[in-house]
Amino acid sequence: MKLMPSSPPHIRSQDSNATVMFYVICALGSLYFMGTFFYGMRALVLGVLSVVTCLATDLLCTRLAGRKICLWDYSSIVTGMLIPLFMPASISYWIVVAAGVFAIAVAKHPFGGLGQNIFNPAAAGIAFATVCFPVAMFTYPAPMGKLALDPVLTVKAAQSAAQTLQLGGIPKFSTMEIFLGSMPGSMGATNILLLIACLICLALINVIDIKPALAFLGASAVFALVLPRSGMGAVQSILMELTSGSLLLTAVFLLNDPATTPKRETSKIFYGVLCGVAAMLFRRAGGYEETAVFAILLMNAFSFAIDLKNESIHSEGRRRRVETDKSQKA
Repeated sequence: MKLMPSSPPHIRSQDSNATVMFYVICALGSLYFMGTFFYGMRALVLGVLSVVTCLATDLLCTRLAGRKICLWDYSSIVTGMLIPLFMPASISYWIVVAAGVFAIAVAKHPFGGLGQNIFNPAAAGIAFATVCFPVAMFTYPAPMGKLALDPVLTVKAAQSAAQTLQLGGIPKFSTMEIFLGSMPGSMGATNILLLIACLICLALINVIDIKPALAFLGASAVFALVLPRSGMGAVQSILMELTSGSLLLTAVFLLNDPATTPKRETSKIFYGVLCGVAAMLFRRAGGYEETAVFAILLMNAFSFAIDLKNESIHSEGRRRRVETDKSQKA
């Protein structure tokens, strides 16, 4: 079955869009389940608020542009579910709303809407919130503390692993805390085992292509191995870089996007490698502890060029093979 075009976050599959989006929503739902376990009902409220914002903005922009409303397009739901997962559970409601409006009204519809956007709306919304509200975006509550449902919440900040790395320290979390998600961080990014399970399951049912994700994580791991932070061994460097911040969450849910990523298989892998290297460079040299979404947005801009160059290389290779065959027959 042909996959209908849909706005990011895009996932490719032979199934219908509705079925594919159902699988993705289920995977994201598991992260919200854990978010509720660690932080209480506030995690669920943030998700619902974000989804409603994205759906309402999508409907309004579609109406204003005079376009036909696509009832089978559930991508705004996925976008809405993704945005709060990259944020602390204590984030103010209005910041979530602002990020959702920006994602749909600025990153999706001005480029033509449904499947025509150049940049991933979810990544754009998260980047917008990061640039405009960095303090709120990087103030993390401690896990296992049930947060109040107040629209604006003040919490005692706990230091995440990514913050510790940025400050030149070495995170002291145990391996169990790291993999079970029992450490401060973005609401959906700290559940490492669950994210790995989501990656494997979505790949097994052909909802996502695992190769770009592995290329992204592999490039990040090689970077961490070759350029470890001060005082870290090779294994510790790789472990901490891959499990801190939102690298894994990005690899699972933002990297596979037919509208904004290359189309050829080899181009996708190269794209994943570039995203991984860019994310690590931004993490080391940038002003933010969380940089994966900026790497995605940067590489979105070069996606078409990567495909063109790859096609040129393949065309040249085919031409040379044809000339070689002709010369051998002659």
